[in-house]
Amino acid sequence: MFNKIKGRYAERKANSERTVISYEDMPLEDYEQEKTEISPQAVKKIILAAVAILLLGLAIFAFANRDRLTWDNISVWWNYEVMGNTGKGYPVSIVGSQVEPGNFDVNQGRVAYASDTSFITLNSTGKEVNNVQLRYSKPVMKAAENRFLTFGLGEKSYQIQSFDSSSYSGSAENIILTGDVSSGGRYCIVTEGNGFYSELYAFDQNNNRIFKYSFSEYYINSVAINRDGTGCVCCGINGRNGTIETGVYVLDFSSEQPVSKYAISGDYILDCKYISGGRAILVGEDASYVVRVGDESYGTVDYGGKPLKNFCFSPSSGAFALALSKSGDGRSCTLITYNDNGEKIAEIDNQYGAESLTMYKGTVAVLDGNTIYSYDSAGTLRCSAYAGTGAKRVILASDTTAYVLSLNQIRLIDFNNPATPDSAVK
Repeated sequence: MFNKIKGRYAERKANSERTVISYEDMPLEDYEQEKTEISPQAVKKIILAAVAILLLGLAIFAFANRDRLTWDNISVWWNYEVMGNTGKGYPVSIVGSQVEPGNFDVNQGRVAYASDTSFITLNSTGKEVNNVQLRYSKPVMKAAENRFLTFGLGEKSYQIQSFDSSSYSGSAENIILTGDVSSGGRYCIVTEGNGFYSELYAFDQNNNRIFKYSFSEYYINSVAINRDGTGCVCCGINGRNGTIETGVYVLDFSSEQPVSKYAISGDYILDCKYISGGRAILVGEDASYVVRVGDESYGTVDYGGKPLKNFCFSPSSGAFALALSKSGDGRSCTLITYNDNGEKIAEIDNQYGAESLTMYKGTVAVLDGNTIYSYDSAGTLRCSAYAGTGAKRVILASDTTAYVLSLNQIRLIDFNNPATPDSAVK
């Protein structure tokens, strides 16, 4: 038996010198010597194809963000985010003694606020960029990307600021009721009227008056200028047959007569905003309304009898959100997002309050006490984060970061990095 096995082993050993064949039935030494040569023309075509794909991707990105890729935005980004203008990080103490929640704004990670003493801007690392003294007893700030309008409610003076400078100080003929500014620098203010209920004045980016309209039927309490600064929507109130009536005017600064005019009975408009080129949202106490420029009528978003706890606009994504209370105490709010046509995008069953409401694309977050609750586009609770003591307003800067206005600080919360001193996730 041993010999037989030995013989078989010997036979195998004798044949072990045979040529090994590859999968292509080619000797491996020949296979290894074979070279695949790419012609210069083929290499050139590959490079050109890669460059074309890259340029196409950049073009798609630029088109999707065309409203933000302005020279003003690019200049601010380059000067204050790229060129080493770094701060010490957040939190940052506020200048002044208090900041109202409506006087706080964030654009692409850059903060702006108006306190009782100053208008301040901060870059993404907390460095103070602009500091303008304000002398208003009741300051109001309106923001559009890197352009800002500040005025004193019930006073005559106002100022126009950019992210890094103060460009103009003006004075109205009568006391200012409201106003708004566009990202291109055009702006409008509404004042008490001379023989009229209210008067609106519109100005170009060089502060030249380009339009005036006098209101003889309503006291205007809210105005929104469109993105390119060519028109606005105004909301005013008056009494009709013992009930409140809201008048809505859609104005074009190149026309003496309103483009459209509506009357809404029994509701009071809290605020209005253009969230797309030709559509404005009016948020009322009992319902919200969609105004489509040029349409003879408006759309209505009914609250179903639920009290409105809070709301927010998101012009960058062409959407808005409402927090409707499930109970009288407002501790449990349903969060509903809508597109610019008033069509429901998502409804989130939120068991918390909504002292502040914010959205970034599909992400929605609320502030309840000193805690932030963030939901994804499917309505799933992504995380809860401690906002710090005295939190008053939260604004999402991305899906995972938020800026918080507190009683005496501006804070940056990173939902994914609870190890940072300025963030804590439960």
